[in-house]
Amino acid sequence: MNAITVRKHIARTILSRLTTWLAAILACYFCHSLHPALAAPGSWTRKADMPMAFDGHASCEVDGILYVMGGHKDPGIYTQLGTLFAYDPQTDSWTRKTDMPTARRFPTACAVDGIIYVIGGGGWFDPTSSAVEAYDPRTDTWVTKTPMPTARFALSASAAGGIIYAIGGIKGLAGSPQFLATVEAYDPTTDQWTRKTSLPKAVFDGVANAVNGLIYVFFQKETFAYDRETDRWTTKARIPTLSLNSLFTTSSEVDGIVYLFGGASDDGWTTYDLAVAYDPVQNKFTAKRKIPVACEAAAAATINGKIYHSGGANQDPIIRPVGAVYYDSLWVFDPQGGVTPQISGLTIESLNSVRLAWQGEAGRLYGVKSTPNAAKGPWARVIFSTGTNSILATNALVEATWAVPSGDTQRFFQVLEAN
Repeated sequence: MNAITVRKHIARTILSRLTTWLAAILACYFCHSLHPALAAPGSWTRKADMPMAFDGHASCEVDGILYVMGGHKDPGIYTQLGTLFAYDPQTDSWTRKTDMPTARRFPTACAVDGIIYVIGGGGWFDPTSSAVEAYDPRTDTWVTKTPMPTARFALSASAAGGIIYAIGGIKGLAGSPQFLATVEAYDPTTDQWTRKTSLPKAVFDGVANAVNGLIYVFFQKETFAYDRETDRWTTKARIPTLSLNSLFTTSSEVDGIVYLFGGASDDGWTTYDLAVAYDPVQNKFTAKRKIPVACEAAAAATINGKIYHSGGANQDPIIRPVGAVYYDSLWVFDPQGGVTPQISGLTIESLNSVRLAWQGEAGRLYGVKSTPNAAKGPWARVIFSTGTNSILATNALVEATWAVPSGDTQRFFQVLEAN
């Protein structure tokens, strides 16, 4: 029995009007049938703002410290940055570090053995870069490495087995872009590059994450997995329709689950505040708690089981420069945070009225969908006795009453988070 996928779905619980005890049984079933990290909706916490606002940057974690480098600022001017900032979660503070030798927007970065490698960047209004520069946090110094064979920006990268895989991207300036399916592998120990099997299609502004030796790439609505041992790509589950689009999306991995945040539509006119989690074992996506602000071209890295989501913009500053705002915010996503609604009881108040109770989270809005037939539907939002289709939780126990057709012999309910 699978949960129905909806844009704001958190959990599905089926209730019979005549068998209220079924609520607790099925509520428990749906929670425990998920990966432990997917049982909670997740929670967001605001941390100390960055020293400046920008997007199109990269980030990495080394020894529990978040490093944020490159990007651009000033909508309409698009000044490329060579800045490097370090954030310490223990003190909730930022420190300026030595700038990169090459200022660039839309680079990618990976850490291997405590060294950060910043690769590629530039583009649209500046020459595309093939630069590879290595940063040692212990000495706060940069070293120039062998350039990437294919100069590009808006590429993604992931490290697995001590090797960095540079994937896809864009080559050329605005007006004559070349979208790439190119994959090249960099070995930090030999400072050498090797060509690998290309992606099934050109991928740009996507994201890549390594899980259990495989590299997963998310682009638009598609998911690809790369096996380093066989040098082969396979196609995986598509990102759900009523969800984000993986373009300028931010991602990071925690305990074998990949989390995707925000991003933009293919035409660049829509920026998302949505979040989804991808479980490679089940090859399945699950909706998670939304980002507090719609955001694209941010960067993220995982530190001690939490994802640090930095910067970004409220809309594409190239396509929509009027009203574009760069963020200096740092948000932390806890995959184990938040409360998943679980049905705790149902009362038949009359022949055409029921009262549902569920465990929620104070300060959040909830709604309920209902249908007399779970297989055929249709599912429809119920109108509560208050005259609204959502209710604000004032404490952990949420209760709501609404009317149902008196002729029903059974009815199915789905609790939604409406925020």
